[in-house]
Amino acid sequence: MMSSESHIRLRCAVILLMVGFAFSALAEDRPEIGAKTGQMYPDFVLPTLDGDIKRLSDFRGKRILLFHFASW
Repeated sequence: MMSSESHIRLRCAVILLMVGFAFSALAEDRPEIGAKTGQMYPDFVLPTLDGDIKRLSDFRGKRILLFHFASW
């Protein structure tokens, strides 16, 4: 027969496994953020020439061509 301390440890282990599986399922539903093909690009905000503000997320679901570079 198991002691009460063993029962508590077993229950904690089961709960941790269930929480881990739940979080891994949530992570699979969202695309990974990055800069490779198929990944979601991090959202950012830029001003337009007419003074408006646009976010990258404003164009979600549309095809865009994004150039980024540095001059250092």
